[in-house]
Amino acid sequence: MQGEVSPLDAASEAEGTLGIVQETETVEIDGRSFTEGREVLTDGSEIEATREIRDVDLPVGVPYPIESLVGQINGRPVYAEEFLLPLEDRILRIVSEQPLANAARDIDMLVVRRFREFVDSELIIAEAESKLSVDQQQGVLAWLRSVQEDTIAGRGGTRDTASASIEEEFGLSFEEFLAERRSVALAGDLLRKRVQPRAIVSWRDIEQAYRRNYALFNPRPVLRIGRIRFNSEREAEKIKQVETLIADGGDLASICLAMEIPEEGFWLEMELPKDGLAGTSLIGAVKSRLEGLEPGQLSEPWAQTSFVSWFSVLSIERPPGRTIYEPSVQFALESELSNVRLMQEQERYLDSLKDRWVSADIEEMRRRLLAIARLRYLVR
Repeated sequence: MQGEVSPLDAASEAEGTLGIVQETETVEIDGRSFTEGREVLTDGSEIEATREIRDVDLPVGVPYPIESLVGQINGRPVYAEEFLLPLEDRILRIVSEQPLANAARDIDMLVVRRFREFVDSELIIAEAESKLSVDQQQGVLAWLRSVQEDTIAGRGGTRDTASASIEEEFGLSFEEFLAERRSVALAGDLLRKRVQPRAIVSWRDIEQAYRRNYALFNPRPVLRIGRIRFNSEREAEKIKQVETLIADGGDLASICLAMEIPEEGFWLEMELPKDGLAGTSLIGAVKSRLEGLEPGQLSEPWAQTSFVSWFSVLSIERPPGRTIYEPSVQFALESELSNVRLMQEQERYLDSLKDRWVSADIEEMRRRLLAIARLRYLVR
């Protein structure tokens, strides 16, 4: 199919034109086949000119897809309306506030992220329910009765007042609230049993992490340098005054006070490498004048073409290091490593659940959701 450029409306025409690329594919929505083409939106800028979106070519007279089946998870059908309705306010705000190309990108990201969370949640709950024995199911029911009684007692004392309170706070019915509590409890218990035992952090792991982050726990000394500098021609009198003060034994602090130089002439702060001053990026003329100076002691003058400068070491701050044997260091490293391992093991576990539970291709479900979202909110 050879594409052509055409404006969407007056607003989009002002922003740019919509060009149709030579690629099409067929997507099934509500038992009907629609042609889906890749489109390029441009307003003349390089970024938007290369932004591609997919749109559905909806024939005239075809019913608008509202409750479209996009797939199944563990035998339970997943409908587009059930999925998109909680996101609709955010999607409509995106469409109203952004150009079409940016809106398409942000809606895609929102739907994909929410779809992944939805699939992961459904898989974990399905797996948790399948692992329950008869006795465990009875235990869950007893726990739910306890939750129900505590919820009613804490929200007015009657089922009607508790239902009204939950509806106002969460937008859920009393039964939906209890079902959600049950799902959260089952999912948490399953992850504790299946994922946490695999996210073990050994002492060797902690040692390796400490070595990788050695500089973080053992920061280098910080050198603060002061400088007095005056112009050779315009400030000749001040240069003579400094020379007189130095001859009388003045140090940096007293001379800066007398010359009204703020912050004791603070000039530069830098980390000291292992080989000290010699390893810094200072030029040789400054290094040679700072070498061997005590804090506050002024260097020999450095006469340049237009300036005369004196340098001094204001201070060398040596932050205390922290060894691997400090409990707080071990706890911080173990906590960080444990969180990383938990995320890795959870991803592996979810991948294994997808292989066993999902009866339809996840990528196809994701693609269909995106197509329906674009059809509902982007086609004008």
